[in-house]
Amino acid sequence: MMVKRLEWDSDFFGLRIGRANISSKEECVVLANQKKKLEENYDLVYVFSSHGLGFCGDNAKLVDQKVVYSLSKDVSVELNPNIEIWANNKGVTDDLLHLALVSGKYSRFKLDEQFPSGSYERLYSQWIEQSVSQVIASEVFCYMVDGVPIGLVTLDRKTNVGTIGLVAIHNNFQHRGIGTIMMQHVIRYANEHQCRNLAVATQLENVPACKLYENNGFEVESVTDVWHWWL
Repeated sequence: MMVKRLEWDSDFFGLRIGRANISSKEECVVLANQKKKLEENYDLVYVFSSHGLGFCGDNAKLVDQKVVYSLSKDVSVELNPNIEIWANNKGVTDDLLHLALVSGKYSRFKLDEQFPSGSYERLYSQWIEQSVSQVIASEVFCYMVDGVPIGLVTLDRKTNVGTIGLVAIHNNFQHRGIGTIMMQHVIRYANEHQCRNLAVATQLENVPACKLYENNGFEVESVTDVWHWWL
């Protein structure tokens, strides 16, 4: 069983991190039996397994059930005037950073307390910074109230495919339908810019996000269990 070293993750978190993919009980046992050898080169291995398969490695934690949704249809809605594309020359304000952190409420990097303190905050801070600077996103959509962003959706467009990244509504403005307004706006915008398919990933535990996507026509494409195996 091959474990691939993840250079970016290793450098960012200051740990020796690898990734393994398993799809059968046999592969699960083979990987678990490599523990002593892996300990020489890794502190942590992300194990991505078929949903419900399980993993028998000592000190392994199921930290995420990653669900990927896809959508391939348009919506007939007007683009909402309260939603604007955040200009990259504005940089990342405290309000925008707050929304980025809200979007990671169910993140495995937040839930797994064995990561160094502040890891989740650093990760999502970099995510929104690179989204605003258009390194990993084409657009950052914000729902504005009195000049302040209270909703966030990032979109990366490549050829005919769009990938939604960060999604968040400020706690004080939830349950008002703003998430649906933003999602329909982004779907319409993506279609108008030749994106014939949209994808977004979240966690099965994040029931509000799953309902948001399903209520807006997204369908489940895959579910993957993610384990953090600390060595």
